[in-house]
Amino acid sequence: MEEIKKQASNIDEQGNILYLDQERLDRKVVGFPPYKNHPNGLGIYNFIKTHILAMRKGIWPLALKLYRMFVKYSVWMKEGGLKGKIYKTGIMLSPAMEKQTSTLVMPLNVDITDQSEKVVIPMDMLKASLKNITYIAGMETCLCREANDCEDYPKDIACLFFGEPAKTVVKNGLAKQLTYEEACARVDRAAEYGLMAQAVWIEVEQLLWGVRNDEMDKFLEVCFCCPCCCIAMRLARNAQPEDRHRFHPSGWTAVPDRTKCIGCGRCITEHNGCPVDAISMGIDGKIKINQELCVGCGICKSRCNYDVIKIKQTMPMRKDLHDYFLTDYNLDLKVWNETQGE
Repeated sequence: MEEIKKQASNIDEQGNILYLDQERLDRKVVGFPPYKNHPNGLGIYNFIKTHILAMRKGIWPLALKLYRMFVKYSVWMKEGGLKGKIYKTGIMLSPAMEKQTSTLVMPLNVDITDQSEKVVIPMDMLKASLKNITYIAGMETCLCREANDCEDYPKDIACLFFGEPAKTVVKNGLAKQLTYEEACARVDRAAEYGLMAQAVWIEVEQLLWGVRNDEMDKFLEVCFCCPCCCIAMRLARNAQPEDRHRFHPSGWTAVPDRTKCIGCGRCITEHNGCPVDAISMGIDGKIKINQELCVGCGICKSRCNYDVIKIKQTMPMRKDLHDYFLTDYNLDLKVWNETQGE
């Protein structure tokens, strides 16, 4: 506990980072066992996922209706009894530690003007990780923004899918194959609009996209999320505290300049507040951000009218996306060519 208190003091009242916090990053490594693909067995389960349940363009309107219902009742489902069990086992996948559902949050549009030396920002790391992807597909429309009829952010800045199973999403008419340059252009547009990126590996989405059991380690997606519609952030907000360790920062977190804060509370109250409940108001009525919980999504920054909050590097970044998932979640994802990391 004393070490945690010590690490929390690496930011002063003006929001200056006194030192980068490797120990805090290490504490976020949860120690999952090595991931192994589930067996195919007779192939019946694979057939149902890939030929019956997998989303296709023809059933897109129905899928959106179901998705809207899911978003609407996600709060209700987290409550106790059977509803709570469905939420935790079917969505958050938390009871069994062998479940490796995990998310890496990457703020793309970060202000580095106050950095004393050149740093690698998440957008650059993401582009570098794209270079050796075996196959890249881009969704034609963002499911979250489409389901919520979003009017603030473009719907065509949609998810990127990586690896061989992404070909299934293309075959089903929901995405198209992208070149490296086209994928980078989508990252640039997301940054231009102030969207965050989330690299997500979610086991339950095997049913949504039709990924075979033996190919789960060959699939990864990157979503470009807005503060108003993102279902992943809504799930994080509704999750139990022990489940929030599945949402990791990439090394950047929200840092407040408390001398500028007027205590308006918009960062907490607007649109359900911080998705991981990292923000509180101090006894002086000014904002406090728990760096142990913050994932650097930037939602609070987008709501602040007084330039109190900036997204800053508070922990060392890992070298690439593969390193994050391998180190933090023990997921050896095979969406990259063998040259990845060399």
